[in-house]
Amino acid sequence: MEKRGKTTSISNRFPHFYDGANVESLLYQFIDVFGVLLEQGETDLLAVMRSHHVDTADNEGSQGFIANKKGDLDQLFALYLEALGGTSQLVQVSHQFSPGSLKNVSNLAKKLHEGRDELSEYLRSQLDHDTKTLLERYQVSQAQFNLESFRDLPGLAIKLLVATVDTDPLSHYLKIHLPPETLELLNHYDGFPPLPDPLQQGLVQTLNQQLVNPSLYGKNKRYFQTLKLGKAAQQLLAQQPIGEDRQRLNRLLLDAAYPEYISPSPIPTLAEVEQGLIKGLNLCLEDPSLYQKTYQDTDQPRPETPPQGADLIIQNRQLLEAAYPNEIAKSYAPYRERLKGLIQILRQGAATKQGIIDLVAANLGILGDSPAAQAAKETIEIKEFMPRLTQLHPHNQPEHSYVLRLGAEFEVYNPNPQPEKIEIFLAVQPSLPVVLYNLRVVRCDTEESVTYQGEARASDVLSFRENTVEVNGKPYATEGTPQLPTQTSRWRLEAQLADGVPLARFDQQRFGETTFALSQPAVSLEMRFYKLTPGVFEVKIPWDIPGFTDKFQQAGDHPRHQIAGIIDKVKAAGVLGMITYEKRFQETHEMVARLGVERSPFLEEHLAEDTLTISSLQVPYPEGVVHEMSDNLLTCGVFDYTGFDSGNRFG
Repeated sequence: MEKRGKTTSISNRFPHFYDGANVESLLYQFIDVFGVLLEQGETDLLAVMRSHHVDTADNEGSQGFIANKKGDLDQLFALYLEALGGTSQLVQVSHQFSPGSLKNVSNLAKKLHEGRDELSEYLRSQLDHDTKTLLERYQVSQAQFNLESFRDLPGLAIKLLVATVDTDPLSHYLKIHLPPETLELLNHYDGFPPLPDPLQQGLVQTLNQQLVNPSLYGKNKRYFQTLKLGKAAQQLLAQQPIGEDRQRLNRLLLDAAYPEYISPSPIPTLAEVEQGLIKGLNLCLEDPSLYQKTYQDTDQPRPETPPQGADLIIQNRQLLEAAYPNEIAKSYAPYRERLKGLIQILRQGAATKQGIIDLVAANLGILGDSPAAQAAKETIEIKEFMPRLTQLHPHNQPEHSYVLRLGAEFEVYNPNPQPEKIEIFLAVQPSLPVVLYNLRVVRCDTEESVTYQGEARASDVLSFRENTVEVNGKPYATEGTPQLPTQTSRWRLEAQLADGVPLARFDQQRFGETTFALSQPAVSLEMRFYKLTPGVFEVKIPWDIPGFTDKFQQAGDHPRHQIAGIIDKVKAAGVLGMITYEKRFQETHEMVARLGVERSPFLEEHLAEDTLTISSLQVPYPEGVVHEMSDNLLTCGVFDYTGFDSGNRFG
């Protein structure tokens, strides 16, 4: 019988004449009954304390959030979902591997490539050729220099020989770190190939020593920042690598510094290796043989028949986690991160504009401060007050434009609580018998105006937007359009009937220097602005956010179907919240062009036809989405002549 801590602690409290130290004595065995109970109670108490903290709680034994048997994280999550109205999919755990499932990609790649244990060898045998090649290229041995690593080793030697700290700081840095015997050989090198063998070996040895140099980048940071580094080097720099990753980084840095002398290393990016491992491991999750090879439960005999379907995937994932605990994250790790995200949102306040964005993002699994998470969160937008493009119209004449004479004033009303940008559209009357010069619209109270410096003829159409005016579709630069003030404001239409000569206005101009305006209407005018609706906001969410929404199953309880209920729960009473999803569709267009020439004119006809119809829109699109669209394009042109390279002409 072995000694227990609690039992020994109790027996030591008895007087010395009791035989408490003898584990075979009846007294010790009697005390041990209580010692076992105390140790079990302390262990249970510790487990309870750990289960109340998100960072230490696990989800072992969970049969699903909606099942009777829940894990610790399930029970913690239920409290916050009740407060926020979360989705059942948010608490579900995907046992498939995805980006972030691998805690140490480099170590796992090394073990699967070099491991001699039964499991590593079996997994290696199941990887496809491309993944095996990827792992081979990622091995640190690929970073090592040898004589085959150079395009021009004599040229590199000369570059090191003539380098100074001012002209070539990196080459000078490498030169001063050469061993004395190699430096002496370099100083006596005459510049003619081939390099002496001792000098070759010395240079290769020095460069390999620089691969493990932790100061190579730091001492030459200013120089390396001037180089265009590849993705693999950039990713490694961002991780502040150590060990083998530092050797990979230093090799890539030297490749970038000496592209004329060093052949590029085939080292792939860490993201490429991670993607290859994820692909291979996901295929292994459905392999019954993997379950048989990795089953390690010594307390229970291995079942005669392995699990099937989803149960097999769950078991294989858990067995791989146990086999590679430092390389593969627990499948419930994203679960814990979502819970942390929801807690943070509650602390900051979920009823604010940013809080709603954070809440929607968390519900879609977008958490953390990684660049990918931040970029995904920026695609979620909130538009307040539901702005709608609205046309201003004369009083008691809805859906009518202003028909104005030159010099006429008119009133418009802006119900928004702030000045707004406006768009102005002018259509010159078809029956106007004269040309209008320098047509402009003036705000009466400030005399601010927007002007088209040019001629406007009958039936011309002008549109003013910010710093641009379009005349019959052709844009011209102009001064900015005045803002539309709040409440009622007065505006005036002006133009000249002769360039540089203003219209006559009594008590303001001398008649000899003016022209009189026409009595008939000259222009029809429309003003448009974005009208705000108080108490309304719209949340715009992309339907597909790569790397996040694709982690959830396309089912009726997909997180996007729960967002409306969540927003309704946190928004203020009496405020209308609207949800808009945006989805991009890709189409293939086929164009057929036919060209026919019959003397003159030269005719060219283009016909383009494609279809777009959205029908039976279902989730998850079992039959796909069908687009049907048709249009016709006819283009004709007349040419006086056509020139060829030979200089020939035909009429």
